[in-house]
Amino acid sequence: MRTVKQLWSSRYKSYLKEISKYGRYIFNDHIKFVLVFGFGGGAYYYQQLLKTISLDFPAVLFISIVFAILVSSGQITTYFKGPDLYYLLPLEKRMKGYFIKSYFITFLVQAYLLLMFLGVIYPIYKKFMLGETTSFIVFIIIIFLLKAYHLFVSFLHTSNKGILNRGLDYCVRAIGSFFFIYALLSKWNIFLLFIPIICLAVYAILIQTISQNKRVQWERNVKLDTSRLASFYRFANLFTDVPSIQQQVRRRRWADPIIKKIKTKNAADYLLVRTFIRNGNYLSMFIRQLFVGAFVVYLVPTVIGKLIIGILFLYMIGIQNMAILKQYNYHMLWRIYPYTNDENKKSISTLLYILLVICSLVFSVIALVKGMAALNFLLMIFIYMVFSVWFIKFYVSKRLSQSQKL
Repeated sequence: MRTVKQLWSSRYKSYLKEISKYGRYIFNDHIKFVLVFGFGGGAYYYQQLLKTISLDFPAVLFISIVFAILVSSGQITTYFKGPDLYYLLPLEKRMKGYFIKSYFITFLVQAYLLLMFLGVIYPIYKKFMLGETTSFIVFIIIIFLLKAYHLFVSFLHTSNKGILNRGLDYCVRAIGSFFFIYALLSKWNIFLLFIPIICLAVYAILIQTISQNKRVQWERNVKLDTSRLASFYRFANLFTDVPSIQQQVRRRRWADPIIKKIKTKNAADYLLVRTFIRNGNYLSMFIRQLFVGAFVVYLVPTVIGKLIIGILFLYMIGIQNMAILKQYNYHMLWRIYPYTNDENKKSISTLLYILLVICSLVFSVIALVKGMAALNFLLMIFIYMVFSVWFIKFYVSKRLSQSQKL
């Protein structure tokens, strides 16, 4: 590359090309249908939920916590790759413009995501009379400025490790943002409003002071970017084969008693169970989706709504874990086992069926706890089970038989 400007343009275009290449597989017709259906159903039940929320609901506290977390999250995307750790060292003093462009692109992307959350939160803002439409526009601008501040701190961290470790740094900035947003919405005295602003400003100045004449933290930045891209690859792998994917293995000693109780002579069963528990983010994603699905099922008031939400989450969980088998398509050791493809498909189908049965029971029990009649409870279990069987026997079987290699 002749200049740093050309380097950034090349990296940015390469990143967009990679995202769009897998994006067309992620947003296929099935997912578009689920998104449209889920968005429509979610909007309807969100409207119904707003009608039933009591005026005693702590709206200010809720909005403050949500947006304190949102504005404090996120890192600068620098589009670095592993070899940059060695080949870009001579250009380090000329990389300031590169980081500034990365800062602005990251801000635009995250501001767009924030705008969607602000659109969702606006009905609550109006219902609890926290201000008029004009004041909400001012609130949007303030949220964008807070996001710019937090990304600026992230920008400073490209050349230093910060005053605190990463976890404490996030907590300090999130708490400061929470108190500022809470004071703003509660219409506190102007002098009290400036206290969190001053604290956040002093914190940023301290980081900027220790950042002067510091070298770029190449290892940290490369690690963040490669892990971010690896997360996208793992997500894309739910929909198509990604040859370059690299999984992270976690020991999870607490799962040893569970694994030891699973007795099987099938090598595929043995491998897939351990892959689900220890390899990548399959287990953590399953637990998160299970809890979120149970929470939404609990909130939705009607039986039909609970059934629709439950089926949507069963579909997402099935799609997510169906990718476990595909990650071994390029593993040579996997091919030496004396098992046919049909037996391997049977193993993944068994694992999926167990997971979907667990989800079906949890969703149904949650509905029963909410006060659902016993007959409706049994109906929910029956419909969830029928969907699970259909999903595995027809959808999963068809998808596993298709070749979607890039």
